[in-house]
Amino acid sequence: MVNPSGRHSSTRLVYRGAMLSIEFYVTHGGTAPAEEWLEQLPLASQQKFAALFVRMGDTGKIWNERKFKHLTGTDHIFEFKVKADRVLCFFFVGKRLILTHGFRKPGDKTPKSEIERAEVCKRAFEQGGRT
Repeated sequence: MVNPSGRHSSTRLVYRGAMLSIEFYVTHGGTAPAEEWLEQLPLASQQKFAALFVRMGDTGKIWNERKFKHLTGTDHIFEFKVKADRVLCFFFVGKRLILTHGFRKPGDKTPKSEIERAEVCKRAFEQGGRT
């Protein structure tokens, strides 16, 4: 679904940088899981994620894989990282990065259920819908 501005109606803008727009994925029910999850974090963690989003929006790349990386074996799912906290995302046409949801990583590997959740959002978004 595209609104008159040409944007999918299933996102909410977080930051528009010179290289990318960073956007929250919005579900059919109108919630933005990544936004809701970020809001419950301590302020210091929120600020660290915000700084990463600004850097990504302004430069289009974060070279430090301890802060941002592709999740191997996924359908182009990436993660922002602040300590054990993660926000999963995917790139979309038109220089957009869509943030799906966040979670605290329990161990060394990102749980498959979290990756699958991001992939479901990505597929729905690409088809113009919402989960």
